[in-house]
Amino acid sequence: DSIPWELRKQSFIYNSAKLFNDPIVARIALYNLLAENPKNVSLYDSLAFLYFQYNQYASAALVAEQRMGINSNSLFAIEIAALSFDNIGVKNRALDNYEKLYLSNGNVNTLYKISYLQLELDRFSEAETSLDIIIGNPESAETIISFPTTEDKDQEVSLKIAAHRLKAMLLEKQGNIEQAKLKYIEVLNMKPGFQVVQQQLRDLNKTKE
Repeated sequence: DSIPWELRKQSFIYNSAKLFNDPIVARIALYNLLAENPKNVSLYDSLAFLYFQYNQYASAALVAEQRMGINSNSLFAIEIAALSFDNIGVKNRALDNYEKLYLSNGNVNTLYKISYLQLELDRFSEAETSLDIIIGNPESAETIISFPTTEDKDQEVSLKIAAHRLKAMLLEKQGNIEQAKLKYIEVLNMKPGFQVVQQQLRDLNKTKE
């Protein structure tokens, strides 16, 4: 009873809307709660996640950044911002947030995403350093990620081998075609039947012709 009626009402509306899968009403309730509690970080977390959950990535990223303005060390907000900027193709902002996240969690999956963005942004020396760290980390041999195949199934590959693939892509993007070809072949020796790499090697050979 010590909680003001308006706050209790909006909290009830928010929880009911979540229960009944009505994200629009849930967001309105969160905004009403924020109007009464503009510094409440948990409300920003809920709003950012709600936007992210329904693929409204631009809004999710902006809310997460507002949240970080209150507490810059929020790993949840940093991750939401990184994933959201990544999904809308704002690669520099995504990379900045992934780097902040990696400094806190030291996770090789996060570093792999960093290396991929560094490659896309032509930050070649940084990408190579990131890939060397991944390859040298024992966890990368045990961590599995998935790649699509022509059979519409996923092909499981260790993160270490995936990092070697990015090294081949790095060489190719820098114009070192022969070295890239040898690196793709090296990756295929590590993982025979790696379809994505087989196609990349075929495409590279066509380019040479």
